[in-house]
Amino acid sequence: MTNKITPVSFVPRLFGAFGQFFKYMASGDYAARCQAAAQGEQFAFEVEPKIITEEVEVIREIEVAAPVLDTVNADGAHQLLQLLQQEARFIDFIQESIDDYSDADVGAASRQIHAGCAKVLQQHFTIDVVSLDVVNTAAENSRVEVPSGYDAKQIKLEGRVKGDGPYAGTLIHPGWKVTETRLPKVTNTESLHILAPAEVEV
Repeated sequence: MTNKITPVSFVPRLFGAFGQFFKYMASGDYAARCQAAAQGEQFAFEVEPKIITEEVEVIREIEVAAPVLDTVNADGAHQLLQLLQQEARFIDFIQESIDDYSDADVGAASRQIHAGCAKVLQQHFTIDVVSLDVVNTAAENSRVEVPSGYDAKQIKLEGRVKGDGPYAGTLIHPGWKVTETRLPKVTNTESLHILAPAEVEV
């Protein structure tokens, strides 16, 4: 919305002309402004405001909340740690500082731990890739299409996520899921928190 200048009647103009004459002669800046007005230039309050419209790209960040467990089965967690310790000395490795060991020493130990951990997983779990169910491929770096309404627990979208899908992208990790669990059944769970007994040679 603009403001308009109210015209001045003859008598005020007549008296004002004398005052403006001396002001015009005394100030070069004022004289320049009068010349600009005489050439038809508008004052700032007379100019229609310029409306600028710009399309803004909306980027959605999809955050999946961590699952909240009503109950925690500590016995199963303790049992798994026991198996990893028995077969791979996993806890020994994690609890000990490796700062003083060379990369070669750590690499040699890791090979044995890797074999032991793999044995535990193969014996007690069936693990499959997630991507076979949702994008019909398990090959990393392959182009895939994620359908609209996908399960955010099974697929995590990385990068610039726009719209509601479907989404085309590159599979950077196929994901893992457990399809079967075969942990040994135990009748006495009182000592499951003992992951490895202290060993004393006599």
